[in-house]
Amino acid sequence: MFGPLYFLSDPQLLLTSPLMLIMTGVWLWMLIYCIRNDPERNVWLWVLIIIPPIGTLVYFFARWLPQARLKPPRFLNRISRGKELQRLQIAARQIGNSHQFVQLGDAQRDTGRYEQAGDSYFKALEKEPENIQALWGLAQVEMHWKQYDKARPRLESVLAVDPSYKFGDVSLAYGRCLLELNDQDAAFAHLTEHLKRWKTPESQVVYAQLLYERGETDAAREMLEGMILEVSGGPKFFRRQSARWVRDAKRMLAKMPRPQ
Repeated sequence: MFGPLYFLSDPQLLLTSPLMLIMTGVWLWMLIYCIRNDPERNVWLWVLIIIPPIGTLVYFFARWLPQARLKPPRFLNRISRGKELQRLQIAARQIGNSHQFVQLGDAQRDTGRYEQAGDSYFKALEKEPENIQALWGLAQVEMHWKQYDKARPRLESVLAVDPSYKFGDVSLAYGRCLLELNDQDAAFAHLTEHLKRWKTPESQVVYAQLLYERGETDAAREMLEGMILEVSGGPKFFRRQSARWVRDAKRMLAKMPRPQ
């Protein structure tokens, strides 16, 4: 038998095989991540357990990476995507379907051109009012401009069609939107359900802050400490990706009264 389970049965083998030590660490990390965060864990756990080496690679690329949201700095996007933006503008002008305007809006938003992106998404919705990609794109632009009252119904429309759209990004954005609109009860109810499916560092920080404001300090502390521990045990790039949320969690913990 070849795989992490075999090496875990005899830990001495890990000391003589650095590659397997790394592979076993990644396998354990994917396994824990799947259990805690993946809404389709019932299927993917079997993949990870039955065929560990191949299953780990498949899970990493098929499930973890799409949720990682690893993006280059925005100034690099502006430099490197100039020709792409020009091509997308020509396509939108010549073909003019909602799909072309959504692609253009996404590229404009990714490079910080929010006003232009909003115009592109509006044009896409004029041609296809229920286009889920355009609704999500425009909601992100409106949240950037702090127009939460406008973003809320668009996010609700997206979630009505697909509650899992963008691996929970829309769901979390909706929770944030409710908080910004001071609808605390609705935000708490929504985020409670959200965390049952997507327990990311960001969502845990948002939820812990809400718990703390509701006077549930012990629950907030437990969540933040658990998140910090989970991140610290992950690979370097995951720790780097989650650094902002770890810093926020530590600042929140420093403000909380110490347990008796």
